[in-house]
Amino acid sequence: MEDFEDLSETHQRLEAMLSELGDDGMMLGQLDGYLCGVAVSPEPIDPSDWMPLVWGGEHFDVPALDQAELTAMVMARHDEIVAELAEARYEPLYEVDGPDDDVLWEVWVAGFETAMSLRIAPWQKLLKSHKESQAQEAAFAITSLLAASDPEMDEAERESPEVREIHRDAPSMIPWIVTTLYRAHRLATPQSPIRSATVGRNDPCPCGSGLKYKRCHGAA
Repeated sequence: MEDFEDLSETHQRLEAMLSELGDDGMMLGQLDGYLCGVAVSPEPIDPSDWMPLVWGGEHFDVPALDQAELTAMVMARHDEIVAELAEARYEPLYEVDGPDDDVLWEVWVAGFETAMSLRIAPWQKLLKSHKESQAQEAAFAITSLLAASDPEMDEAERESPEVREIHRDAPSMIPWIVTTLYRAHRLATPQSPIRSATVGRNDPCPCGSGLKYKRCHGAA
C-alpha cells in the first residue's frame, strides 16, 4: 500500500476497507480518479453501472467487510468530489511514494480512464467535435496524461522533454482539467437525486450495491 499526505480519518477508513478487497478492488488513489471521472462524464452514469467496478465486478464477495459501510463511504467520497468540483476546490487524493514523496498521479489517471470506458462514445464525440471549447481542451489534456502514463512507453519517449513536462505538471493540471469538465457537463444540467418514489424501501437500491434501498441511499 502506498502512502498519502494528510488523509482524514474517514479517508483512512476508506483506504483500509479498499485494501481488504485484494487485487480485484480499487486502491484509494485509483478510486478517487474513477469517482471524478464518473462525476465529470459527458453523459451521466448511473451508480448501478459504476459502483460494482469498485470491488471488481457485479458480485460483492468479501465476507470480512461490511458492504453497507463500504458502499456508503464510496458514495460519500463521490458526493464530496461533486461538491468540491462545484466550488472549484477539488483536491485529488494522490498516492505518494519514495523518499521524496513522489506524487503517483498515474494511479489517479488509471481510475479516471476506467470511468471513461463506461461511456466512451460521448468522450470520443467531444474529442472529435469541430466546435472548439474548454471542455474539449480539457479532454485532450486527459488524453495527454493517459499517453504519458502508458507503462509500455519506451525509455526514449519517457525521457523526452514533452513527457517530462507532463509528469512535472500533471498533479497541478488535473484539478483544472476536471473542474473545467464538470462546469461543461454538469452545472448546466443538474443531476436528479437517486431517490425515487417508485423504489420501495425493501427493494434493491438502484445504485447496484445489492443492499435494500432503506439500508443504502434510502437511509440518506
